[in-house]
Amino acid sequence: MYRLDKNISKAQTFAEAENDTLFPKETSLSERLSQAWFLTCAAYGIDPTNPPKMEKVFMGMRKHIM
Repeated sequence: MYRLDKNISKAQTFAEAENDTLFPKETSLSERLSQAWFLTCAAYGIDPTNPPKMEKVFMGMRKHIM
């Protein structure tokens, strides 16, 4: 599994920062979503192939009587 290196940073101008994008414009939407999911999993320590199940117990419905 890949690890994020949090020590990489550099001082740059606004023009350099504007040209430095996380997802290049040539990348398809599905590829960008895949990359974003991988980064989210790496940040939160989630296994990308076996994500946790969503708990549906927290939502409830009640009838409001006026």
